[in-house]
Amino acid sequence: MARFQNPKSKFENFYWLLFSTPKLWRTLHLKIFFMRKLKMVVTDLDGTLLQDDHSISKVDLETLDLLGKLGICRVAATGRNPFKLRKALTPSHPFDYVICSSGACIIDWNTQEIIRAINFPETDTAQLIQYLISNGYNFKVSDRLPDNHNFFWWKYHECPEIDRYIEVHSKMGKAEEIIPNKKYESSQLLLFFPKNSSKFDQVKKELLSQFRNISIIKTTSPIDENWTWMEIYPKGISKAHGIEEVCRLKNIHRSETLGIGNDFNDLEMLNFTNLSYVVHNAPDELKEKFLISLPYHENGFSHAIRQHLADMEDSL
Repeated sequence: MARFQNPKSKFENFYWLLFSTPKLWRTLHLKIFFMRKLKMVVTDLDGTLLQDDHSISKVDLETLDLLGKLGICRVAATGRNPFKLRKALTPSHPFDYVICSSGACIIDWNTQEIIRAINFPETDTAQLIQYLISNGYNFKVSDRLPDNHNFFWWKYHECPEIDRYIEVHSKMGKAEEIIPNKKYESSQLLLFFPKNSSKFDQVKKELLSQFRNISIIKTTSPIDENWTWMEIYPKGISKAHGIEEVCRLKNIHRSETLGIGNDFNDLEMLNFTNLSYVVHNAPDELKEKFLISLPYHENGFSHAIRQHLADMEDSL
């Protein structure tokens, strides 16, 4: 109790309590944030906004419409490629921009124009393929954007996840086994690891030491949650860099942004947006770092946003 005996110790104790209590700090950050004007909302799709049938709930559609009426830029940021993206979204869905392929591609959703598409140079693809084959990895290589629903694969050893991947995605585009020393153009390479395997971090460190021109993104397999995917992109590619580019186009500062996601491939995005949520179905590791909303199937997107829009609605 001695620390409460004088004003100075009370002041010091307040700051000790504030910074040692994550939830209290998040609450204060929340209040400070909404003293500013919200100009952009960014949402992940699968596991965050989309329902199990890949639709958007009526409640969440109404929230997106409301954001548009308030003049707030609506951005979807997804790991889906352009082809797979259009299995879930149509041009009539209320977005202003869609960042797909984890940031490698940006689409102006109002005009349907691709305004950014970043691919690996052919020489980089060749070096990566040669390295992965030489070291005995199973992997797939996506074709260049916007045709990256087509892919090439290499199977060195038995792996049920790459078998599932080929079975599912060969129905969406061309799927061919890699021919060593053949030239390929690509936008992404993908490796497969059992969930929580220490091998992921080991291989990531190994690849980053060998190749300085790549980015690596971790994501939970949408096919089987017991597997983890390692996505390899050209250096600088991430959802966060895609959002940064849209902010530049719209002259929006990151302090005026809100983001919501559900998985490890959203981590850079959530570290970029000024106020960041995860839905309740996110991994515990992410829920320890960010504000928590309801699960996606309980309109977690709307729950995270609507509580902050009352004052703005009054101005309509």
